[in-house]
Amino acid sequence: MSKSKTIFCDIDGTLITHLGGCHEQILNNAQSSLLPNTIEAIQLWDKLAYNIILTSGRKEGMRKMTEEQLNNLGISYDKLIMGIGNGDRIIINDRKEHGIKNTCYAVNTVRNKGIYHYDFTSDNVTISDDQPKEVIKPWGKEELIECNDKYVVKKLFMKKNECCSLQYHELKKETIYVLEGKLKLYIGNDIDNLEEKIMVKNDTITILPYTIHRMEGIEDSLYLECSTNELWDVVRLQDKYSR
Repeated sequence: MSKSKTIFCDIDGTLITHLGGCHEQILNNAQSSLLPNTIEAIQLWDKLAYNIILTSGRKEGMRKMTEEQLNNLGISYDKLIMGIGNGDRIIINDRKEHGIKNTCYAVNTVRNKGIYHYDFTSDNVTISDDQPKEVIKPWGKEELIECNDKYVVKKLFMKKNECCSLQYHELKKETIYVLEGKLKLYIGNDIDNLEEKIMVKNDTITILPYTIHRMEGIEDSLYLECSTNELWDVVRLQDKYSR
């Protein structure tokens, strides 16, 4: 049997609605509500005997109010750590000697959207272990080359005169590298004023979260996409194939 995992999980914006700073949380305490999948996730972690440590930037003086709030919402846990600050949070842990498997993982969620996509029984953490190796798309196909808890590499084939959806990602960061053919990339932050870039063999570009983009095949084309592993993270704005 594998050893029990320890989950360090933020509260506001991750498990319950984020209403603002400490002052706003006090004033609007009664308005806090559960985010999607919170109870299901907590119950699963408890069933798997995970250690559940909740963390918060709330002040220590808000402990009693926070404990009552968590109890009223049905959120069970093992420990509650208060006042950890609102800056970046970094977990440091040693990997076992000669081990190839990481012993700590970082997971970022989109504020107030819940924790739908995380499976901590999977080696990949944010996606299941049984990802399909090839996916046929209306514009071509995707081949999964590597998928792990740190990154994903895919090879994509884009047919001439076809295109993927106009989209953006909220978490996923990706780098495109063209292997063969010619592509047109539409990219920018304003859907009505996107820049057009022609990409040919050996051209590369990195696309950051919330950047609107779409690839279009000027010729039959092959390209690599190297990204973080939030494969579910796509917000479609327009789609030729009505997906």
